[in-house]
This record gives sequence, structure tokens and C-alpha cells, in this order.
Amino acid sequence: MAPTVSAIMPVYNGERYVAASIESVINQTLPPVELIVIDDASKDKSVEVVKAIKAPFPIVLLHQPNKRQSAARNLAATQAKGEFLAFIDHDDIWAPMHLEKLAAPLVNDSRMGWTYSDIDEIDSEGNMVALQTLRTLHPGVQHPKVDIFNLLAADMFIFPSAAMVRKKAMDEVGGFDERLSGYEDDDFFLRVFRAGWLNAFIPEALVRYRRHPTSSAFSDRMWKSRDIYASKLIDMFPDDRELVRYYIRDIIAPRFYGAAVAEYHRHFPHQRWDQCELSVKLMRRFAVLMKTPIGWGTMKRSMRHGLWQFPRTMNALYPLLRKPAALPLKR
Repeated sequence: MAPTVSAIMPVYNGERYVAASIESVINQTLPPVELIVIDDASKDKSVEVVKAIKAPFPIVLLHQPNKRQSAARNLAATQAKGEFLAFIDHDDIWAPMHLEKLAAPLVNDSRMGWTYSDIDEIDSEGNMVALQTLRTLHPGVQHPKVDIFNLLAADMFIFPSAAMVRKKAMDEVGGFDERLSGYEDDDFFLRVFRAGWLNAFIPEALVRYRRHPTSSAFSDRMWKSRDIYASKLIDMFPDDRELVRYYIRDIIAPRFYGAAVAEYHRHFPHQRWDQCELSVKLMRRFAVLMKTPIGWGTMKRSMRHGLWQFPRTMNALYPLLRKPAALPLKR
């Protein structure tokens, strides 16, 4: 008997891309039992495009106020008929064997909670940017996921469009955190892992992930989501002196301190001063949690914070301050 898979697609202003994404669902060698499309209060003609598409399986169209992708996926999961749930964003493209290959480990082992694959990256026009990029994004990130320390140390790089989850596992952990619009995937799969479900990684790229300036990965709400997620991790994983496992001091705080530095470097060349100032506040917050002994490294970091908190002044004095303040190169 073929596995039953419900495909789930949140859509927000996806008029330009959604038809191609749905076409990739239709072309699957293992057809889904349904495609659930959740319109997240689109302001364009996304709904009209979806309604005009004919498929060999039901296309269920749901509507919600603009509550973003976490709420959309949760809503679809409550309606889904399949044993397995496969997510696809409205601008991504599945390879023809995407569902077939992701479903196989779940069918073969009832302990398996989710599967995921590598990805290819395409641009806004659908042109190829990079092949099999997942394991090049961070060389220290493990695939598949095998220990909590690695999951906490960096982003997990499980793209929802490249993943399939057992519905029972999703129900068990309560779905996606609807406060998050960014890092909701890391948060979700971390909780599935903690609940004891196994996972499998398919090293083949089974999805074309579209990266463009309007992607949610570039939105300012990622800031808020990152802060919420970091706070959740701090609450979930207090430092454990008895087991000598300093989750916050040695893993979580350095991770998000580094993310704040990267954000500063990203925004400074574009003169986004408010984002730069927020980055410095986050640096200070996580620097305290790292509890670094007083020394030259701590003093150097404090001096950096003192200089970086005034990005407008540093921009005016850029030629003089670039090297001593470790400022990013302007592009």
C-alpha cells in the first residue's frame, strides 16, 4: 500500500511563483492524497491562480488572516488526511521523486519522525545558483541530526520545503510555534528530536529553493523570531554544573552573539543604523551570558561594543575607524 502524504503550501502574495510550485507537486512520482493551500491574506491574485489549477488530487484551499507560515502549517495539519505531511513554500520547486524518496524511511521505520534532503538554490527567475548547497552552508552542522549539542550550536538547515514529517510526531509536539516567523523550523525540529523521534537525511537535492529579496529570510521580523527562539533555548537548556554541560555559556550565547555580529556586518554597509544599534544591544546581552573571564579578549569586545553602538559616527569616520573597529567593508 502506498504511503499517504498530504502536501501543505502556505501562500502569501505568491502570484508570480505559486503555479510552478503546484505543478511540481502534481508531477510527483508518489502523488499526494491532497494539496492543502493556505492563503495567508494575500493581496495579489494568488487565490485566483490556485483556483484555476487542475490536479489529479484534491486541492483544498483554506484562508486565514495574515498570521504567517507557522500558523498556516498548523491549520493545514489539523485538516490533513495523510499519515505524513510534506511542506512546500509557494516559491519553491520539488523534484519529481521528492515525496517518494522522503517517504521511504518513514514507511520503513515507525520510530522515524521526519526526513529531509539537500537543496539546490535558484534565484528569483528560476536560474540555478548552486547545487547541493545544504552541507556547504555550515561545515560543522551534522546531517542527519544525532546530538543536542550540534543542534544548539548553529542553525539546523532543515528547509521546510525539503522536509517530510510524520503527522503523529507533529501532533505530539504541538506543531510550529506561531510566535515565530523565522527559526520556526529549527524550533519545531528541535522539539521533535527532543521527543525521541529519529530522522533521516537524503543527501540528494530534492527541492529547488528560491532565494530572492522578498523571501522571509530577509525580513525584519526575523529579528524578533531570533530573539524569541534564543530565549526559548535559554529557558530549555540551563547550564548544568553537575554534568559539566554549559549549554548557555558555551553553546547558545556564543551562537547568537556571532549572529548579532553578522547582522551588524550585513546592515552597516547599507546604512541601516537602527538595525546596527539593535545588533549591538544583542551582542551585549549574549556577551554577558558567555561569562568570559576578564582579560584582553573581554576588553577588546567591550571596546568594540562601545564603538559600534554609534554607527552614524563610525560611518563619518570610516577611513580612520575601519580597521581598529573591525568594521565591514562597504560595498
